[in-house]
Formats: sequence, structure tokens, C-alpha cells
Amino acid sequence: MKKKFSLLLVAVLMFSVVLTACGGNGADVGNDNNGEDTSTLQKIEDSGKIVLGTSADYPPFEFHAMIDGKDEIVGFDIEIAKYIAEELGVELVIQDMDFDKLLGGLSTGMLDIVIAGMNPDPERDANFTDIYYEANLSVLVPKARASEFTKVEDLDGKSIGAQIGTVQEEIARETIKDSDVKALATNSDIVMNLKTNKIDSALMETPVATSYAAVNDDLMVIEDFVIDSGTGGVSIAVKTGDDELTEKLNEILEDIKSQGLIEQWFIEANELVNNSI
Repeated sequence: MKKKFSLLLVAVLMFSVVLTACGGNGADVGNDNNGEDTSTLQKIEDSGKIVLGTSADYPPFEFHAMIDGKDEIVGFDIEIAKYIAEELGVELVIQDMDFDKLLGGLSTGMLDIVIAGMNPDPERDANFTDIYYEANLSVLVPKARASEFTKVEDLDGKSIGAQIGTVQEEIARETIKDSDVKALATNSDIVMNLKTNKIDSALMETPVATSYAAVNDDLMVIEDFVIDSGTGGVSIAVKTGDDELTEKLNEILEDIKSQGLIEQWFIEANELVNNSI
């Protein structure tokens, strides 16, 4: 009798394992309250909110500003996120994080989307939408030392600040000869290190470098030092395999572009920068 019971128990356990394996673990599904699979887009609609991950130290894309006496995260990317939330009929919830933590937030499901001036690097573990803005890289230096930098080769052997986890960091390490790369968490940290002569230069997206130079009289962007990022621009990131949400976001981005809102929001964000950094 004991032997028969043991065999029955083994059979039940094996059947349970098979059922678990058949459940799958697709990247774009979660579970609703009834334990049924649901897509990320459906989860957003059911919860009535979309959780945005960003790193708000990247003007004019995203940065902190005092609006009517209140500290708010604003910028070009934030306007895109607001439009997406409005189109989906949900509330926008913003999570401000270090840049190198954003994709981890996507993979764990803590974030629904990432809009943070992020390049669609194929080595990054994420789905990327169509490119919504094209930008190259520039070099930011102390104005008093500008005469030291007349050609790209003058960066060789110099210390270069770059935000950790970015394409800028990768390019600085791989293309600048004998570079001493200081990878820091935020662009604000990079600017502070530059102003206190702890680093010689900084590599940033051109509009970001220009924004910091505009509000720091002792810094400047080196003219003609435009470096191709090799990525073609910036995109929205979603969880790997989340094709349904990716396609929906592409539809919304196309609508934004067709209305000329990209250019409008970029101009408005730049106007905010001068009083906010």
C-alpha cells in the first residue's frame, strides 16, 4: 500500500512540474489578480498608471526645475512620457534613478518604460522603439583651458568624465588613446569634477553639453569636436520581448512627430534649462 501511495505521489509531482514548465515566462507577460497571464500594456491599462524610469540629470532631456515653488522633473523626454500616458488614458508615475539602474528596473518589472536620452545599443537588454531624436556627442572643457583642445587627438592621455553605463563611457574608453575615464553616476557630478579640475574634459550628448555650458560661464563646448555616437539617436526602452508595447509606443511616437511636437518640446525644454540647472 505504501509503495502504491509513493508511486501516486511521484506521478502527481511530475505532473505539477510539467504544468509549471508549460506556463512559460514570456518577457511581455505578468500575472493579474486571478493568476492569469497579462501583457505589460494590459497591466498598464488595468492599473491605470504607467511607470516611467528616467535619470533626471540630463538637460534638456530630463532635469529638475522649480515650477511654481515646487521641485519637478521636466524636460523634452518628460513631455513625451506625458503624451504617452494621456494617449493610453493612464496616470504617469516617474521614478528618478541612476542611469545604470534603469534597464534593471525594466527587467524586474518595477518600470514599464524608460525614457532617458538612451541610445538603442543592441548590446543592451531591452526592446527599443523607433528613434525619436538624433544627436551626436560633444566635449565639454573648462573655458580657461580651451586652448589645449584644438583637435580630437588632444584628448589622448587626458582624464575624461562620462556617465556610467552610457555610450559616452564606452566611446571614451575605446576610441580616445590612453584615456583616463572617470565614470560617474550623474552629469551633475561630472560637471562638478570638471569645474574643480578633477577631470580635464567631459564627453556628453551635444544638447546636454550645450545646456551645461549655457549656465556655467567657466565651461564651454569645443567647436568642431562633434563625435558620432554610432547609435543614430535615442529611443524609448521597454522590457526585452515586449513587442506589443513597443509597437504601441511607435504608433504614439509617429503621431507626436507628425504634429511637430518633437521640435516644440525641445525648444521649450531648452528655455527651461537656463533657469534650472
